[in-house]
Amino acid sequence: MIARLHGWLAALAGVLLALLGVYAAGRRDARQRAAQEADKAYRETRERIDEVDLGNDPDLARRWLHERGQSDRDL
Repeated sequence: MIARLHGWLAALAGVLLALLGVYAAGRRDARQRAAQEADKAYRETRERIDEVDLGNDPDLARRWLHERGQSDRDL
């Protein structure tokens, strides 16, 4: 009787540990995916900023900054 109970408890513990492992792996993957998406968004933003050629004209740079601040889109 007790041997069967130990067997059932061991099986239940094994299933619970497997579920815990799957849950932990899912959380890890979600964190990695979020970090990759944030890196991609930063890289794209940085590329857009670097592509802007304002030359050495301070008035043009000031106007560009003003227009960027007025827009609703994110850089």
